[in-house]
Amino acid sequence: MRITKKRNSLNSTSPVTPAGKASLRNNASRRGLTSKPVVINGEDPGEYAALRGDLLEEWNPATFQETQLVIEIAESSWRLQRARRVEVQLFETNMRDGADPGAALAECFHANARQFDNLRRYTTTIELCRSRAVSAFGKLQQERQKSAIGFVSQIPGKS
Repeated sequence: MRITKKRNSLNSTSPVTPAGKASLRNNASRRGLTSKPVVINGEDPGEYAALRGDLLEEWNPATFQETQLVIEIAESSWRLQRARRVEVQLFETNMRDGADPGAALAECFHANARQFDNLRRYTTTIELCRSRAVSAFGKLQQERQKSAIGFVSQIPGKS
């Protein structure tokens, strides 16, 4: 088995022609939910900028690290909104017209189980990333507030 994999890897090469390289250039943004650019084709960069601005204003970060965490929260929130649009589109595209809504929903979900499972996995990952950023932001703010008032712990070795 290992020898076969090694032989296969020798035959697998990266694209060498300009056309081949161009076709792979946007691979990272194809899935959309985890693309490197936050705003993808078809989305309004102004809407993302407004969301990011609102979150920066609401969370009021005081340090560079806090600002980075709020930006991460904004990016995750944007991607979660995208995932919800994808879910709606999956249902709307795949549900039979005129059928009983409950039956059509179940049939759509069953027929597209793999797509829904992939969507759930991406959504879970994005939600976890957002949750961790929110938690880290809260801890940073608590530490900053403690140091601002000169907090000293009563527990030896803790401050």
